[in-house]
Amino acid sequence: MKIGILSQWFDPEPGPAAIPGVFAREFSRAGHEVTVLTGYPNYPEGKVYPGFRQRIGRVSNVGDIAVSRVPLFPNHNSSASGRLANYASFAASATAFGRSALRDVDAVWVYNSPVTVSLPLLTHTRSGRVPYFLHVQDLWPDSLIESGMFPGGVVGLSAAAVIRRIVRLTEDRSAAVGIISPSVRDVILSRNPNISPAKITYVPNPTDETLFRPVSVYREAKKSAIDRDTFTLMYVGAIGEVQGLETLLDAAWILKARPEIRFVIVGDGIARGRLERDAADRGLSSVEFVGRIPKESVPEMMATADAQLVSLAASAFLRHTTPSKIASLLASEVPIIGQIAGDGAELLVASGAALIVDPGDAAGLAHLVESMADMSPQDRQRMAASGRNFYDRNLSAKVAAHKIVEALSGAINEY
Repeated sequence: MKIGILSQWFDPEPGPAAIPGVFAREFSRAGHEVTVLTGYPNYPEGKVYPGFRQRIGRVSNVGDIAVSRVPLFPNHNSSASGRLANYASFAASATAFGRSALRDVDAVWVYNSPVTVSLPLLTHTRSGRVPYFLHVQDLWPDSLIESGMFPGGVVGLSAAAVIRRIVRLTEDRSAAVGIISPSVRDVILSRNPNISPAKITYVPNPTDETLFRPVSVYREAKKSAIDRDTFTLMYVGAIGEVQGLETLLDAAWILKARPEIRFVIVGDGIARGRLERDAADRGLSSVEFVGRIPKESVPEMMATADAQLVSLAASAFLRHTTPSKIASLLASEVPIIGQIAGDGAELLVASGAALIVDPGDAAGLAHLVESMADMSPQDRQRMAASGRNFYDRNLSAKVAAHKIVEALSGAINEY
Protein backbone atom coordinates (compact mmCIF):
# COMPACT_ATOMS: atom_id res chain seq x y z
CA MET A 1 0.00 0.00 0.00
CA LYS A 2 1.17 3.54 -0.68
CA ILE A 3 0.39 5.57 2.44
CA GLY A 4 0.48 9.34 2.58
CA ILE A 5 1.03 11.09 5.90
CA LEU A 6 -0.31 14.60 6.46
CA SER A 7 0.88 16.40 9.59
CA GLN A 8 1.96 19.91 10.51
CA TRP A 9 4.52 18.28 12.84
CA PHE A 10 7.27 15.79 12.03
CA ASP A 11 10.77 14.72 12.99
CA PRO A 12 12.97 16.07 14.45
CA GLU A 13 10.29 17.78 16.57
CA PRO A 14 9.87 16.18 20.03
CA GLY A 15 7.04 15.09 22.32
CA PRO A 16 3.63 14.67 20.70
CA ALA A 17 5.08 16.15 17.49
CA ALA A 18 7.23 13.02 17.15
CA ILE A 19 4.20 10.72 16.70
CA PRO A 20 3.91 11.14 12.89
CA GLY A 21 7.54 10.09 12.49
CA VAL A 22 6.92 7.01 14.62
CA PHE A 23 4.06 5.93 12.36
CA ALA A 24 5.97 6.77 9.17
CA ARG A 25 8.84 4.48 10.19
CA GLU A 26 6.50 1.71 11.32
CA PHE A 27 4.47 1.80 8.09
CA SER A 28 7.71 1.65 6.12
CA ARG A 29 9.06 -1.17 8.28
CA ALA A 30 5.89 -3.14 7.53
CA GLY A 31 6.62 -2.89 3.79
CA HIS A 32 4.42 0.05 2.76
CA GLU A 33 5.59 2.94 0.58
CA VAL A 34 5.36 6.15 2.64
CA THR A 35 5.28 9.81 1.61
CA VAL A 36 4.96 12.71 4.06
CA LEU A 37 3.59 16.24 3.70
CA THR A 38 4.63 18.43 6.62
CA GLY A 39 6.00 21.83 7.66
CA TYR A 40 9.44 23.00 8.67
CA PRO A 41 10.34 21.97 12.22
CA ASN A 42 9.81 24.74 14.79
CA TYR A 43 8.13 23.08 17.80
CA PRO A 44 8.35 23.75 20.73
CA GLU A 45 10.33 27.02 20.65
CA GLY A 46 8.59 28.50 17.60
CA LYS A 47 11.88 28.90 15.71
CA VAL A 48 12.86 27.01 12.57
CA TYR A 49 15.51 24.45 13.50
CA PRO A 50 19.15 25.03 12.53
CA GLY A 51 19.98 23.38 9.25
CA PHE A 52 16.54 24.03 7.75
CA ARG A 53 15.88 26.91 5.38
CA GLN A 54 12.25 27.44 4.43
CA ARG A 55 11.50 27.09 0.77
CA ILE A 56 8.83 25.59 -1.45
CA GLY A 57 9.17 22.11 -2.84
CA ARG A 58 11.89 20.76 -0.58
CA VAL A 59 11.81 16.96 -0.63
CA SER A 60 14.22 14.80 1.33
CA ASN A 61 14.48 11.08 1.86
CA VAL A 62 14.65 9.73 5.39
CA GLY A 63 15.49 6.11 4.74
CA ASP A 64 12.74 4.92 2.39
CA ILE A 65 10.39 7.75 3.41
CA ALA A 66 9.95 10.78 1.12
CA VAL A 67 9.39 13.93 3.20
CA SER A 68 7.99 17.05 1.50
CA ARG A 69 8.10 20.26 3.54
CA VAL A 70 6.16 23.47 2.93
CA PRO A 71 6.82 26.90 4.50
CA LEU A 72 4.92 28.15 7.54
CA PHE A 73 4.96 30.99 10.05
CA PRO A 74 6.99 29.57 12.99
CA ASN A 75 5.39 30.29 16.35
CA HIS A 76 4.60 28.50 19.60
CA ASN A 77 4.09 31.22 22.18
CA SER A 78 1.03 32.09 24.25
CA SER A 79 -0.19 34.65 21.70
CA ALA A 80 -3.48 33.62 20.10
CA SER A 81 -2.68 35.59 16.94
CA GLY A 82 0.76 33.96 16.68
CA ARG A 83 -0.63 30.45 17.05
CA LEU A 84 -3.38 31.18 14.54
CA ALA A 85 -0.81 32.44 12.04
CA ASN A 86 1.24 29.28 12.59
CA TYR A 87 -1.72 26.96 12.04
CA ALA A 88 -3.24 28.89 9.15
CA SER A 89 0.07 29.35 7.30
CA PHE A 90 0.72 25.61 7.23
CA ALA A 91 -2.84 24.90 6.10
CA ALA A 92 -2.58 27.40 3.24
CA SER A 93 0.92 26.34 2.25
CA ALA A 94 0.17 22.61 2.37
CA THR A 95 -2.97 23.15 0.30
CA ALA A 96 -1.24 25.28 -2.32
CA PHE A 97 2.06 23.42 -2.62
CA GLY A 98 1.48 19.94 -1.22
CA ARG A 99 -0.41 18.18 -3.97
CA SER A 100 2.56 16.27 -5.38
CA ALA A 101 3.45 14.84 -1.96
CA LEU A 102 0.11 13.00 -1.70
CA ARG A 103 -0.44 12.27 -5.40
CA ASP A 104 -1.35 8.67 -6.25
CA VAL A 105 -1.41 7.45 -2.65
CA ASP A 106 -3.80 4.63 -1.80
CA ALA A 107 -4.73 6.14 1.57
CA VAL A 108 -3.78 8.94 3.96
CA TRP A 109 -3.06 8.95 7.69
CA VAL A 110 -3.57 12.43 9.16
CA TYR A 111 -2.41 13.78 12.49
CA ASN A 112 -5.61 15.64 13.25
CA SER A 113 -4.43 18.66 15.17
CA PRO A 114 -4.72 21.56 14.66
CA VAL A 115 -8.16 21.68 13.03
CA THR A 116 -6.77 23.80 10.17
CA VAL A 117 -5.15 20.65 8.72
CA SER A 118 -8.65 19.91 7.43
CA LEU A 119 -8.11 22.27 4.46
CA PRO A 120 -5.20 20.38 2.83
CA LEU A 121 -6.72 17.08 3.96
CA LEU A 122 -10.04 17.57 2.16
CA THR A 123 -8.31 19.15 -0.83
CA HIS A 124 -5.73 16.43 -1.47
CA THR A 125 -8.06 13.50 -0.69
CA ARG A 126 -10.76 15.08 -2.88
CA SER A 127 -13.15 15.29 0.07
CA GLY A 128 -12.50 11.72 1.10
CA ARG A 129 -12.45 10.02 -2.30
CA VAL A 130 -8.98 8.90 -1.26
CA PRO A 131 -9.66 7.08 2.04
CA TYR A 132 -8.10 8.67 5.09
CA PHE A 133 -7.60 7.70 8.73
CA LEU A 134 -8.45 10.72 10.88
CA HIS A 135 -6.33 10.30 14.02
CA VAL A 136 -7.90 12.67 16.56
CA GLN A 137 -5.23 14.14 18.85
CA ASP A 138 -7.24 16.98 20.40
CA LEU A 139 -10.90 17.86 20.73
CA TRP A 140 -11.58 21.05 18.80
CA PRO A 141 -12.61 23.76 19.58
CA ASP A 142 -12.38 22.55 23.19
CA SER A 143 -8.57 22.52 23.14
CA LEU A 144 -8.39 26.20 22.19
CA ILE A 145 -11.08 27.19 24.68
CA GLU A 146 -9.35 25.26 27.49
CA SER A 147 -6.00 26.91 26.68
CA GLY A 148 -7.51 30.37 27.16
CA MET A 149 -6.52 31.51 23.67
CA PHE A 150 -10.04 31.45 22.25
CA PRO A 151 -11.98 34.72 21.93
CA GLY A 152 -15.07 35.29 24.02
CA GLY A 153 -18.47 36.75 23.21
CA VAL A 154 -20.23 36.54 19.87
CA VAL A 155 -16.95 36.17 17.97
CA GLY A 156 -15.94 33.16 20.03
CA LEU A 157 -19.34 31.49 19.73
CA SER A 158 -19.37 32.00 15.96
CA ALA A 159 -15.82 30.68 15.57
CA ALA A 160 -16.63 27.62 17.71
CA ALA A 161 -19.67 26.86 15.58
CA VAL A 162 -17.59 27.02 12.38
CA ILE A 163 -14.91 24.74 13.84
CA ARG A 164 -17.52 22.19 14.93
CA ARG A 165 -18.93 22.08 11.39
CA ILE A 166 -15.43 21.50 9.99
CA VAL A 167 -14.81 18.73 12.53
CA ARG A 168 -18.08 16.99 11.62
CA LEU A 169 -17.27 17.26 7.92
CA THR A 170 -13.83 15.65 8.27
CA GLU A 171 -15.31 12.91 10.47
CA ASP A 172 -18.11 12.21 7.99
CA ARG A 173 -15.75 12.01 4.99
CA SER A 174 -13.16 9.83 6.76
CA ALA A 175 -12.68 6.10 6.22
CA ALA A 176 -11.99 5.70 9.95
CA VAL A 177 -11.65 7.91 13.01
CA GLY A 178 -8.89 7.03 15.47
CA ILE A 179 -9.10 8.13 19.10
CA ILE A 180 -6.26 8.13 21.64
CA SER A 181 -8.53 8.31 24.71
CA PRO A 182 -11.51 5.93 25.08
CA SER A 183 -14.01 8.48 26.39
CA VAL A 184 -13.55 10.63 23.28
CA ARG A 185 -15.72 8.08 21.46
CA ASP A 186 -18.76 9.18 23.47
CA VAL A 187 -17.95 12.85 22.87
CA ILE A 188 -17.74 12.32 19.10
CA LEU A 189 -20.96 10.29 18.97
CA SER A 190 -22.86 12.86 21.04
CA ARG A 191 -21.76 15.71 18.77
CA ASN A 192 -22.07 13.89 15.46
CA PRO A 193 -25.06 11.53 15.48
CA ASN A 194 -24.50 10.78 11.77
CA ILE A 195 -21.25 8.95 12.32
CA SER A 196 -21.28 5.16 12.67
CA PRO A 197 -19.83 3.88 15.97
CA ALA A 198 -18.09 1.14 13.96
CA LYS A 199 -16.05 3.83 12.25
CA ILE A 200 -14.36 4.87 15.50
CA THR A 201 -11.37 2.84 16.66
CA TYR A 202 -9.17 3.21 19.73
CA VAL A 203 -5.55 3.62 18.64
CA PRO A 204 -3.48 5.21 21.41
CA ASN A 205 -0.25 6.93 20.45
CA PRO A 206 2.95 4.89 20.75
CA THR A 207 6.32 6.48 21.48
CA ASP A 208 9.67 6.67 19.71
CA GLU A 209 10.92 3.21 20.64
CA THR A 210 14.41 3.90 19.34
CA LEU A 211 14.74 6.54 22.06
CA PHE A 212 12.50 5.43 24.91
CA ARG A 213 13.83 2.07 26.01
CA PRO A 214 14.17 0.66 29.54
CA VAL A 215 16.20 3.16 31.54
CA SER A 216 18.46 0.32 32.71
CA VAL A 217 19.98 0.41 29.19
CA TYR A 218 21.11 4.00 29.76
CA ARG A 219 22.35 3.32 33.28
CA GLU A 220 24.45 0.42 32.04
CA ALA A 221 25.84 2.47 29.16
CA LYS A 222 26.91 5.21 31.59
CA LYS A 223 27.97 2.68 34.21
CA SER A 224 25.96 4.69 36.71
CA ALA A 225 23.52 3.83 39.45
CA ILE A 226 20.85 5.74 41.35
CA ASP A 227 21.87 7.26 44.66
CA ARG A 228 20.13 5.02 47.19
CA ASP A 229 20.47 7.64 49.93
CA THR A 230 17.89 9.79 48.17
CA PHE A 231 14.60 9.27 46.35
CA THR A 232 14.09 11.44 43.26
CA LEU A 233 10.72 12.03 41.62
CA MET A 234 11.12 13.62 38.19
CA TYR A 235 8.72 15.46 35.91
CA VAL A 236 9.75 15.84 32.26
CA GLY A 237 7.65 17.81 29.80
CA ALA A 238 5.75 21.01 29.18
CA ILE A 239 5.35 23.35 32.14
CA GLY A 240 2.04 25.06 31.48
CA GLU A 241 -1.11 25.81 33.39
CA VAL A 242 -2.81 22.55 32.38
CA GLN A 243 -0.05 20.47 33.97
CA GLY A 244 -1.07 21.51 37.49
CA LEU A 245 2.49 21.42 38.83
CA GLU A 246 1.74 23.83 41.66
CA THR A 247 0.38 20.75 43.44
CA LEU A 248 3.85 19.20 43.22
CA LEU A 249 5.31 22.22 45.01
CA ASP A 250 2.62 21.91 47.69
CA ALA A 251 3.56 18.24 48.13
CA ALA A 252 7.23 19.18 48.40
CA TRP A 253 6.32 21.65 51.14
CA ILE A 254 4.43 18.93 53.03
CA LEU A 255 7.49 16.65 52.74
CA LYS A 256 10.07 19.20 53.94
CA ALA A 257 10.78 16.96 56.90
CA ARG A 258 12.03 14.27 54.46
CA PRO A 259 15.11 15.99 52.93
CA GLU A 260 16.16 12.75 51.22
CA ILE A 261 13.11 13.07 48.94
CA ARG A 262 13.99 15.22 45.93
CA PHE A 263 11.94 16.68 43.08
CA VAL A 264 13.35 17.49 39.65
CA ILE A 265 11.33 19.39 37.03
CA VAL A 266 12.71 19.18 33.49
CA GLY A 267 11.23 21.30 30.72
CA ASP A 268 9.91 24.75 29.98
CA GLY A 269 6.65 26.59 29.45
CA ILE A 270 4.56 29.58 30.38
CA ALA A 271 4.17 28.50 34.03
CA ARG A 272 7.85 27.82 34.71
CA GLY A 273 8.76 31.32 35.91
CA ARG A 274 5.82 31.46 38.31
CA LEU A 275 6.62 28.03 39.73
CA GLU A 276 10.32 28.82 40.18
CA ARG A 277 9.48 32.03 42.04
CA ASP A 278 7.01 30.17 44.24
CA ALA A 279 9.57 27.48 45.08
CA ALA A 280 12.18 30.11 45.91
CA ASP A 281 9.79 32.16 48.06
CA ARG A 282 8.89 29.04 50.06
CA GLY A 283 12.49 27.90 50.45
CA LEU A 284 11.87 24.57 48.70
CA SER A 285 15.49 23.46 48.40
CA SER A 286 14.32 19.95 47.56
CA VAL A 287 12.93 21.16 44.20
CA GLU A 288 15.24 21.63 41.21
CA PHE A 289 14.30 23.17 37.85
CA VAL A 290 16.50 21.93 35.00
CA GLY A 291 14.95 23.66 31.99
CA ARG A 292 14.49 22.29 28.49
CA ILE A 293 16.94 19.67 27.23
CA PRO A 294 17.31 18.04 23.79
CA LYS A 295 14.92 15.14 23.30
CA GLU A 296 17.89 12.81 22.75
CA SER A 297 19.02 13.59 26.32
CA VAL A 298 15.66 12.87 27.96
CA PRO A 299 16.10 9.10 28.52
CA GLU A 300 19.51 9.58 30.16
CA MET A 301 18.03 12.28 32.37
CA MET A 302 15.13 10.01 33.33
CA ALA A 303 17.61 7.28 34.23
CA THR A 304 18.92 9.45 37.08
CA ALA A 305 15.55 9.36 38.91
CA ASP A 306 13.74 6.70 40.93
CA ALA A 307 10.26 7.46 39.58
CA GLN A 308 8.50 9.70 37.07
CA LEU A 309 5.49 11.99 37.44
CA VAL A 310 2.52 12.40 35.09
CA SER A 311 0.54 15.49 36.00
CA LEU A 312 -2.57 17.28 34.75
CA ALA A 313 -4.71 19.92 36.42
CA ALA A 314 -8.26 19.25 37.61
CA SER A 315 -10.57 19.81 34.64
CA ALA A 316 -13.58 18.04 33.17
CA PHE A 317 -12.08 18.49 29.71
CA LEU A 318 -8.68 17.04 30.71
CA ARG A 319 -10.38 13.82 31.83
CA HIS A 320 -10.61 13.02 28.10
CA THR A 321 -6.85 13.50 27.70
CA THR A 322 -4.19 10.80 27.59
CA PRO A 323 -0.80 12.56 27.70
CA SER A 324 1.63 11.24 25.10
CA LYS A 325 4.31 10.96 27.77
CA ILE A 326 2.49 8.01 29.36
CA ALA A 327 3.52 5.75 26.48
CA SER A 328 7.09 7.04 26.71
CA LEU A 329 7.26 6.31 30.44
CA LEU A 330 5.79 2.83 30.12
CA ALA A 331 8.23 2.00 27.31
CA SER A 332 11.05 3.33 29.51
CA GLU A 333 10.21 0.80 32.22
CA VAL A 334 9.97 3.22 35.14
CA PRO A 335 7.62 3.38 38.15
CA ILE A 336 5.15 6.22 37.84
CA ILE A 337 3.13 8.51 40.08
CA GLY A 338 0.11 9.96 38.31
CA GLN A 339 -1.63 13.15 39.43
CA ILE A 340 -4.32 12.66 36.84
CA ALA A 341 -7.96 11.64 36.39
CA GLY A 342 -10.08 10.12 33.63
CA ASP A 343 -8.68 8.19 30.66
CA GLY A 344 -5.03 8.79 31.52
CA ALA A 345 -5.50 7.54 35.06
CA GLU A 346 -7.34 4.43 33.89
CA LEU A 347 -4.56 3.61 31.44
CA LEU A 348 -1.92 3.94 34.14
CA VAL A 349 -3.90 1.76 36.57
CA ALA A 350 -4.32 -0.91 33.88
CA SER A 351 -0.56 -0.90 33.26
CA GLY A 352 0.25 -1.81 36.85
CA ALA A 353 3.13 0.68 36.79
CA ALA A 354 1.61 3.58 38.69
CA LEU A 355 0.17 4.98 41.88
CA ILE A 356 -2.65 7.46 41.20
CA VAL A 357 -3.97 10.52 43.02
CA ASP A 358 -6.64 13.04 42.00
CA PRO A 359 -5.38 16.31 40.48
CA GLY A 360 -4.97 19.09 43.01
CA ASP A 361 -4.72 16.76 46.04
CA ALA A 362 -1.37 17.88 47.48
CA ALA A 363 -1.70 15.81 50.66
CA GLY A 364 -2.58 12.73 48.62
CA LEU A 365 0.35 13.33 46.27
CA ALA A 366 2.73 13.75 49.20
CA HIS A 367 1.47 10.47 50.65
CA LEU A 368 2.08 8.61 47.36
CA VAL A 369 5.57 10.08 47.01
CA GLU A 370 6.39 9.01 50.53
CA SER A 371 4.94 5.55 49.94
CA MET A 372 6.99 5.04 46.77
CA ALA A 373 10.12 6.39 48.44
CA ASP A 374 9.68 3.82 51.21
CA MET A 375 9.26 0.91 48.75
CA SER A 376 12.14 -1.41 48.12
CA PRO A 377 13.95 -0.98 44.79
CA GLN A 378 12.73 -4.48 43.89
CA ASP A 379 9.08 -3.53 44.38
CA ARG A 380 9.50 -0.40 42.25
CA GLN A 381 11.17 -2.47 39.55
CA ARG A 382 8.26 -4.91 39.53
CA MET A 383 5.91 -1.98 38.85
CA ALA A 384 8.19 -0.73 36.10
CA ALA A 385 8.41 -4.14 34.41
CA SER A 386 4.63 -4.46 34.47
CA GLY A 387 4.39 -1.13 32.64
CA ARG A 388 6.82 -2.16 29.93
CA ASN A 389 4.97 -5.45 29.36
CA PHE A 390 1.69 -3.54 29.09
CA TYR A 391 3.23 -1.18 26.54
CA ASP A 392 4.49 -4.03 24.37
CA ARG A 393 1.10 -5.75 24.35
CA ASN A 394 -1.17 -2.74 23.92
CA LEU A 395 0.58 0.50 22.96
CA SER A 396 3.58 -0.34 20.77
CA ALA A 397 4.09 1.24 17.35
CA LYS A 398 3.67 -2.17 15.72
CA VAL A 399 0.29 -2.76 17.38
CA ALA A 400 -0.97 0.77 16.59
CA ALA A 401 0.22 0.77 12.97
CA HIS A 402 -1.40 -2.61 12.35
CA LYS A 403 -4.77 -1.25 13.53
CA ILE A 404 -4.48 1.74 11.20
CA VAL A 405 -3.46 -0.32 8.16
CA GLU A 406 -6.24 -2.80 8.88
CA ALA A 407 -8.84 0.01 8.93
CA LEU A 408 -7.48 1.60 5.75
CA SER A 409 -7.24 -1.73 3.91
CA GLY A 410 -10.89 -2.41 4.66
CA ALA A 411 -11.85 1.04 3.41
CA ILE A 412 -9.84 0.66 0.18
CA ASN A 413 -11.64 -2.60 -0.56
CA GLU A 414 -14.98 -0.81 -0.20
CA TYR A 415 -14.05 2.11 -2.48
